[in-house]
Amino acid sequence: MTKSWILTDIENRVYVESAQISATALGMAGNWSVTKSRLKGGISDGVDIIEVDNGASSFVIVPTRGMNLWRGQSKGLRLGWDSPTKNPVNPMFITPLEQGGLGWLKGFNECIVRCGMNSNGAPGPDRVVDNNGNVAEVMLTLHGNEANLPAKYVEVQIIDGDPAEIVVIGVVEEARPFCPQYRLTTRMSTFVGSKRLDIHDDVMNFADSPCEFEMLYHCNFGQPFLGKDSKLVVPALEVAPRDARAQEDIATWQRYLEPVAGYVEQCYFMDMAARADGSTLAMLRNAEGSCGVTVRWNRNQLPSFTQWKHTTGLNEGYVTGLEPAVNYPNAKMFEREKGRVVTLKPQQHYAIDLAVEVQENAAEVAALEAEIAKVADGRSPVVHPEPIAKWSKLD
Repeated sequence: MTKSWILTDIENRVYVESAQISATALGMAGNWSVTKSRLKGGISDGVDIIEVDNGASSFVIVPTRGMNLWRGQSKGLRLGWDSPTKNPVNPMFITPLEQGGLGWLKGFNECIVRCGMNSNGAPGPDRVVDNNGNVAEVMLTLHGNEANLPAKYVEVQIIDGDPAEIVVIGVVEEARPFCPQYRLTTRMSTFVGSKRLDIHDDVMNFADSPCEFEMLYHCNFGQPFLGKDSKLVVPALEVAPRDARAQEDIATWQRYLEPVAGYVEQCYFMDMAARADGSTLAMLRNAEGSCGVTVRWNRNQLPSFTQWKHTTGLNEGYVTGLEPAVNYPNAKMFEREKGRVVTLKPQQHYAIDLAVEVQENAAEVAALEAEIAKVADGRSPVVHPEPIAKWSKLD
């Protein structure tokens, strides 16, 4: 049996500012709850959050910001990072064109951020057909618009079972006349007592014409998983530095530094091995191997992977990003040239499955390392000492 609560439905003028759903109130087993509230004051004013507590793990979803995952915890281990931007930012305070197209960063503090849907890479020029049918140059900003679009529909479902499943559904649209029209429908779910959150996204082109599509999942983690000598464990087949800066430390691409004030980011592009069904994974574990966090996805849906290292000072945003994506986060013109920009036909759907889970002890970390080794199937990655033309624009 499924119980349902609609919290937002703008087409039917439904909006619930606060709600509390719990096992106790429903007479169900378990110590779980779902709480909807609205933040007040400062640049968080007007931001809706949904806190899901399954009894073992908790997750905070932000409908006002593209249904992103702000933060969470599992067995006392924190999911997320310490951004200089401390709290969720209402999109009304974001100016994407600020600082040469980097204004998106003003709201960047979530654990999992969707970057897309029209673009997801570095800011820069692109050429599009304008409303008069002419080719015009436009400025694309960092990581697209999705993270700053409020959901038009939000629903909570409780699916009775052993264990029960807690589901948050959201619909986000990115559309305007003479431009692409995307509808993202997301199903974010967890089972009572689980250390895992599953995300199923369905992106639809609801226009009558084809449109291009890019999407990247910026999965960001700090302490306790990130620290000196933490390790990225992946079944990589090929690894290359994005640029000359990343090239400096290609020999230690899997390992991380302690916080270094003023550190300049490094990115590494990868091609991953996968099982026959396309499933693959990446784990960040601490130096001791006593805890880890794993991201799972399907390579058939998200064929590109980027490791983002930003091991700067603790007050500057000490973090790493594990980023499965449709394409690499380069300028869109470059990605189009390399054939990595997807074209969606009218009414076409693009499905994406992603999950994040926590390893709370050394035995669980070792089991994940063994799983990753099995996916790699004895293959070691080809590690390029410098950027390569298929993944980076070489001057």
